[in-house]
Amino acid sequence: MRTTVETITPRTRRGVELLLTVFAIGLTLLIGLIVKNGIILIDYADRLELAGHERREALARAGAIRLRPILMTTLCTLFGLLPLALGLGAGAELQKPLAIAVIGGLSVSTLVTLFFVPAVLAVTGDRLTDAR
Repeated sequence: MRTTVETITPRTRRGVELLLTVFAIGLTLLIGLIVKNGIILIDYADRLELAGHERREALARAGAIRLRPILMTTLCTLFGLLPLALGLGAGAELQKPLAIAVIGGLSVSTLVTLFFVPAVLAVTGDRLTDAR
């Protein structure tokens, strides 16, 4: 049987489209986890601030107290997706882009949630509160 470019191209294109779809599903999952982590941290900091703590102190305490739930969620997700990212098991090659997208993004976003978000809120927190 002769293989031509016409017979290879549709299969390749469908495969790429399928992988991009799985990648997009992974990004959707990732965005949900990132938002959840941010809400956990900021909500607790706001509660501490309403209880009478200074903004920076509330952010520092919220980071220390909410570190464990954020890390537990992140590590459970990362370790759960590790077999897919390594290509272990049946059908793993189809789910590999999803796993890689979520593992990479969640690793970086957890650091951003724990360090960058409180720093930005410490600097701009009062201005944001005054604007409301």
